[in-house]
Amino acid sequence: MSTTELALYSPDAENSSEWISRCKQWWVRFISRCASSGCPKLGKLWPSWMHKSSGIYYEGRWYCGRTCLESALAHRVYTLLSTFQSEKPRSHRIPLGLLLVNRGAITPPQLREALRLQREAGQGKLGDWLRQTADLNVQQLTAALGQQWGCPVFPLENQARTLTWGELIPFPILNSAGAVPAYASSDGRVLHIAFEIRVDHTLLYAVEQMLQCRTFPCVASGTAVKSQLEQFRRLHSRTDTCFDTVREYREMTWTICNYAAELQARRIVLARTGSFVWVRFFRHESSRDLLFRILPDPVSSPAEHTASRAKVSSTHADGRKGALPAASIAL
Repeated sequence: MSTTELALYSPDAENSSEWISRCKQWWVRFISRCASSGCPKLGKLWPSWMHKSSGIYYEGRWYCGRTCLESALAHRVYTLLSTFQSEKPRSHRIPLGLLLVNRGAITPPQLREALRLQREAGQGKLGDWLRQTADLNVQQLTAALGQQWGCPVFPLENQARTLTWGELIPFPILNSAGAVPAYASSDGRVLHIAFEIRVDHTLLYAVEQMLQCRTFPCVASGTAVKSQLEQFRRLHSRTDTCFDTVREYREMTWTICNYAAELQARRIVLARTGSFVWVRFFRHESSRDLLFRILPDPVSSPAEHTASRAKVSSTHADGRKGALPAASIAL
């Protein structure tokens, strides 16, 4: 029976288009199969259909249960952890100091003096030392940073109000990257993110995955970014659960599956951003975030051995912001 014929059975002819849409959705759900190749229900039509309401979508694929989802998540988490070790700091073709000299903002002796002070102190950013030793203002420094990263400079200090997009990105991620949402298009399809020091492309890509929009980087003065971050911190109403000690892929997978079950999530999205693995759980129109702060520890291969679930419990995680029991809060 075609969808057009099914529409004839609609109790209200005016709602025929909605009826057809529901029929299409029902048919897609009916013919879908678990994406796991090792699913015990593979090839059995009725069991898959019966469990359709309890499964979960991950990377556009449907998994009928925790066991099937766990294997896919484990490989993804292991891959994300591997990127933390393989990543190398970006080297610029022209250092910031030379850019400022070429722009006439400072002189070579002033640059040498700032480098000497930074080397002796063993800390601090070059821009901060240059502002102490040379007549360098914030605008000149920000313009040089924009040239260094190939990004436009956004006048964040002239923005009258804080973008509400900050509510959609966990504050720990923004604070760690030294970044804030700067401008969003009216249709929500484009988001510009302003960075204070360095452009974090992992953050841009992660936001695109989570919010289904295009992101573009820009730079802004450090004072303006810090001011916006302070506003986000005070106005931040979401509860972000962050684990600082869970850095082993099996334990992370186990924790994610526990949260998905407790929250009754219908969809999961994973992304790496800066020093975090960002997990977002979706249920209907609501969402909940889970963060893992990652350190560059050695990562073992998932094929080495299967760990006991007694060792892969979230009781090892720091309880600063709540461990697994916090997941009982409904989405």
